[in-house]
Amino acid sequence: MERLDRHTHVPVEKLVSRPPFPDAIKIEITSRCNYSCSYCASKRHLRPQGDINREFLYRILREARSIGVREIGMFLLGESMLVKELPEYVKYAKEVAGIEYVFLTTNGSLAMPERLMPLVDAGLDSIKFSINAGSKERYREMHGVDAFDRVMDNIKWLHAFKAKRSLSRPRISVSSIFVEEFRKETDALRAMLSPYIDDFYLLPLYNQGGHVGGATYTPVVGNPGRLESMVPPVPCWAIFNSSRISWNGWLTACCFDHDTRFEMADLNKVSLLEAWHHPRFVELREAHLSGHGEPLKSSLCRNCLGLSA
Repeated sequence: MERLDRHTHVPVEKLVSRPPFPDAIKIEITSRCNYSCSYCASKRHLRPQGDINREFLYRILREARSIGVREIGMFLLGESMLVKELPEYVKYAKEVAGIEYVFLTTNGSLAMPERLMPLVDAGLDSIKFSINAGSKERYREMHGVDAFDRVMDNIKWLHAFKAKRSLSRPRISVSSIFVEEFRKETDALRAMLSPYIDDFYLLPLYNQGGHVGGATYTPVVGNPGRLESMVPPVPCWAIFNSSRISWNGWLTACCFDHDTRFEMADLNKVSLLEAWHHPRFVELREAHLSGHGEPLKSSLCRNCLGLSA
């Protein structure tokens, strides 16, 4: 959680229109997902679906390390466990590119022992299971009668496997979307998981770039980070102190770029540094630095922030 907060709590010297390239990147291995969660806009398939090109990924990993990137998350909006080459990608990042810390978020449904073991052997540093439904019962309603138990079995297996081998990695964590009406169930989930994991933290219900909300949910605006240590939505930490790459090679400004609206530059044509300082990206940061005035109302972020153009 200290690592998470290090990115969301942006140092004032990085709140400039052309900040230094961040030390962490999330790379989308696939945009496909085997779940269709009510709180997530991925189920609407608002952008092209596919898997990352191996040679493109390897080039980005080498380039990232050359400019000081220390952490690589091999996920974004899809379920990376759907990609059979994932252990190979983790191993390349660690052993060839020399990335210090490689992490993964998964819904856990496919994280069976036969898929987890190669990731552990490849050097994965941490894995987060995203369990978002508010209660076991609701989770089963969303994903099937056996879905919750299957994820729990996978977490328990990984915990036991680490203990048997006396391994300190991968670190095991769980995050869950917080909904007030399910507070007691969420506390029960934390207690149930605590013997098997290293961290448990809550996330607010994001509106995901303005794509989620309405009568069913009242999400927070922006991306204020984890619930226990939220930051103001403006200026958005994500455009100053973190970077994200889509499966088809675009540097995107937003964690929730469900419809390609936030694509800044094509990394098939430019370098990471060129993309990070692309005029389109610089203009977006300047809008955030200006505050809640007209620049923000006219920006790509207006829906996420609940502003009208």
